[in-house]
Amino acid sequence: MCEPYQLTSNPVPRHRVGDRSIPPFPPEIYLEILEHLAPPGEELSPEQTKTLTRVAGACKLFCHIAIPRIYERVSVAGSVYYRHDNAYSNRGASLCGRIAAREDLALWAAKCVRECNFHNWLSEFEESWAVSIFAERYASSLKYMTNIHRLTFSECFITNEHWRAIMALGGLEELVFDRCHFTETIQLGGTRTNQSTKLRVSSIEVYEGEFYSRVVAEVLDLGRLRSLKTDLSFAKFLDWPQDCALKQLHLDTWYVDPEHRSTLRHFLQQTARFVVELKLSFFKPILLKFEDYFQDSLPDNFQNLRSLTLIVDSMTMGRLRPREMSDLICRCVGFSPTMESLTVQAHVSDSMRPGYGPLNPWQPSPDYLRQNALPLVSAAFPKINYVEMYGVAIRLQGGSWVDVLVP
Repeated sequence: MCEPYQLTSNPVPRHRVGDRSIPPFPPEIYLEILEHLAPPGEELSPEQTKTLTRVAGACKLFCHIAIPRIYERVSVAGSVYYRHDNAYSNRGASLCGRIAAREDLALWAAKCVRECNFHNWLSEFEESWAVSIFAERYASSLKYMTNIHRLTFSECFITNEHWRAIMALGGLEELVFDRCHFTETIQLGGTRTNQSTKLRVSSIEVYEGEFYSRVVAEVLDLGRLRSLKTDLSFAKFLDWPQDCALKQLHLDTWYVDPEHRSTLRHFLQQTARFVVELKLSFFKPILLKFEDYFQDSLPDNFQNLRSLTLIVDSMTMGRLRPREMSDLICRCVGFSPTMESLTVQAHVSDSMRPGYGPLNPWQPSPDYLRQNALPLVSAAFPKINYVEMYGVAIRLQGGSWVDVLVP
């Protein structure tokens, strides 16, 4: 049985002649067959990876077809458990090792990577062995992944070595930092003189970085950013320019004290004139009611807002039925001639988990939405065509509001 990456230690098989030669079918035929084995757009299962690895070892043609699919997504884990027992993570670590060794097939495979995930490389000590290896080998291998589209760091320590590699990825569009720590200052010495000192991506996600995420805000080019998904601890470091391309904003916030409320309001005031899709997640109702926090946090007017999604705690969901919630939203958002979609969902808090209480104490029917929530929503948002509240949704189709399944 051929394990993943065994083929990368050997040269590409030569085309054989004689009875073993492959009939000259068009390459599109073989591509159709391989897409049946591993449909495009889906993450490969371990079994699919093994199958494609065997196919890649058959001949040079099959190698050129299968390798881009095998290495389309790679993951590198710092945990010992994942390194030895997770084939997906082991595959990514093996590729980075072979890139460091400058193996020809590995360098070619690196150009096939579209998505790369690094996780479990977090240490309290910047000079630790794990962090050093991560920075020197795995981060340096990124510069060979010239066609990478999405890059994710989860629970990683991000050093200047990483920043130099990230800045060199000209085709990078999506960047994610989840629970990462960063060096206190970014030093880009050693980069090309014509290389930008700003991080230019169209989409970024930053979660639970706390004070460390300030360094990301300092290098982020906000003028080019189209999508931002983050929490308030990162958002407060951003200062938006007058001209901005931001369209999608997902923001997590905690209404534990008035300071968070003023910070949220200031941030939304800066972005209200740009945002088309807004998603706000509210957590931890300790000192303030959701109603008080919400109505004091929104700016006076969202000029181009088309979609609004609110994630509220289960206690708020049990207290504010769809009619009351609709009335609150309409009063706080105000009249909007552009709004097309309104969604209110419940976040399951610790106190409402199974065994502690009902996850959904009251769920409306579609008829209830049509009779009690829709008149308020339609008056405030004349272009509305989709309303979802607490797991029930209705959509405007052919002039009538019909029931639809919640995605």
